[in-house]
Amino acid sequence: MCGSGCMFKIFTFKQIAIISFFLCLIMLLGSILNTISPYVDAFSEIGEEIPIIMYHQISENKSIWGDYVIPLSLLEEDFQYMKKHNINPISFEQLKLYAEKGEKLPENPIIITFDDGERSFITKVLPLLEEYKYPANINLVGSLVELYTKNGDTDDRYAYLNEDDVKKLSENELVSLGCHSYNLHSLSSRRGMGKIYGESEEEYKKLIYKDIEKFNIDFEKITGKKTDIMAYPYGIKNETLKSIVREKGFKITLTCREEANRISVGDSLEELGRFNRPYGKSSKSFFEKIYKD
Repeated sequence: MCGSGCMFKIFTFKQIAIISFFLCLIMLLGSILNTISPYVDAFSEIGEEIPIIMYHQISENKSIWGDYVIPLSLLEEDFQYMKKHNINPISFEQLKLYAEKGEKLPENPIIITFDDGERSFITKVLPLLEEYKYPANINLVGSLVELYTKNGDTDDRYAYLNEDDVKKLSENELVSLGCHSYNLHSLSSRRGMGKIYGESEEEYKKLIYKDIEKFNIDFEKITGKKTDIMAYPYGIKNETLKSIVREKGFKITLTCREEANRISVGDSLEELGRFNRPYGKSSKSFFEKIYKD
């Protein structure tokens, strides 16, 4: 009989068998996890393919339909195609939450953007977004917002959004607003926000800082908010511009490069590609090109 000084416990055969079973099970599970972990890592690195569509003006004037102008009926055809084929528009906020925190996205995510800030967005596009409950982004040229606020012209055949329009859109949960420069949306001697030949680095930086700061001040005054979305006019960019844009707090930057974006958790959202939506292609041919590419 074991007295108070006994140091060892006697295990029965049954207890030893149970302990051995669990030890073997733990070793087996460890082996399985080691085997599949490379595949799990590879899967997480693949990420999500997220195309972005770039629309511009919506007009019923047939004479101007082309690369950057389409009728409302074609936009609605696109929306119907997306709904029928389970292509699900997401917001840039959803994209950020995925990239930063790994929050789940719907199947077949896609992002809808509009450049330049034509007033047809609020008169024609917004009612359609609300009907389908699709989020969309619109990128504003600050000087045009200022111009059409001053002249009071609201003819959506050619006018741009004014301050009241921008304020209203900023309060709509389906709409995100971005910067398309304050006054550098042109292809004159300076191409977009690009650098002029012979311009010093100091002069160029001063001009870009001034343009972005003017946009940001006006935007915050109108909306009470800030934006972290920058759509480079004509997709033109350089390392100096990208550095300043990053410094100014823009986390999402949009180009005109026509390719889908492969995004994994932890990736930056800079220099995202977009597919321009022209007139003359059916929704079927347009979306098949996107998903083929």
